Amino acid sequence: MVFRLRKIHFVALALAAILISAIFTLKSENVVRLASSNQTSLPIVMYHHVTQKDSRKGKYVVKDSELKDDLDYIKKSGYTCVTVNDLIDYINGKKNLPKKIIMITFDDGFESIYQIVWPLLKERSMKAVISPIGSVTQEFSKNGDKNVNYAYMSWNELRELEESDEFEVQNHTYNMHKTDNGSRKGLSRMKGESQDAYSDALTEDLTKMQKLLQSKSNINANAIVFPYGLYSKSTMQIIKKLGFKCSMVCEERINKLTVGDEDCLFNLGRFNRPSGITSEKFFEKILVDG
Repeated sequence: MVFRLRKIHFVALALAAILISAIFTLKSENVVRLASSNQTSLPIVMYHHVTQKDSRKGKYVVKDSELKDDLDYIKKSGYTCVTVNDLIDYINGKKNLPKKIIMITFDDGFESIYQIVWPLLKERSMKAVISPIGSVTQEFSKNGDKNVNYAYMSWNELRELEESDEFEVQNHTYNMHKTDNGSRKGLSRMKGESQDAYSDALTEDLTKMQKLLQSKSNINANAIVFPYGLYSKSTMQIIKKLGFKCSMVCEERINKLTVGDEDCLFNLGRFNRPSGITSEKFFEKILVDG
């Protein structure tokens, strides 16, 4: 009788141990699932100009056929294109994102985006982020030049793209690719420049671009794309004060986004897409399962 009781007691303890282990395993799995649902990987591809001529291809200029192959490769790989506003909503817990996401960006605002890229995106129901340079947009809005080989888009064309389903327009500065005397590059601080002078210069330029985007194209940009990817220690503090929610650089890395972490949207890395290599080769280390 005593032996039977001991045996029953032993079995009960064993079952309890199994049950406790199962509970902890389930909790652990739930924690992993929760962490996974609150984080995602984001590769960003950086394009500039798109050409129809082989003679114009280069490090920052891709052939239209290469772009077509890239877009088809992205779709075939099961990735969904996202915009800055998608990311902001995700970080703030207002929106879920697909498991596999990617952002396509076009810097500087070339006319080729309007004439060549837009139809390609529309055909594939894909979207991209454009960041035009304000000073050249202003210039080409006045001169009316639409040569697809070198021209830049106008404010009216930017408005069209922003109102479409394929594009989101962001801020690439008004004129901070180079100052008139060539002593500043991007958003870097010049040698000998005081912090106040730097803050004033940056604020003046970005505010001017914001006002032009709004008045000329009805665009409210919430991201700043750094020219050349260059910036200074105090840049983030300044752009946050101006109300920007996101910034992008030129460092090649896959970004990690976390719900609730607003800072993870600043200084997002991007992969420059040069001409001369296949889509498979370019994307082999970029497209990874989310």
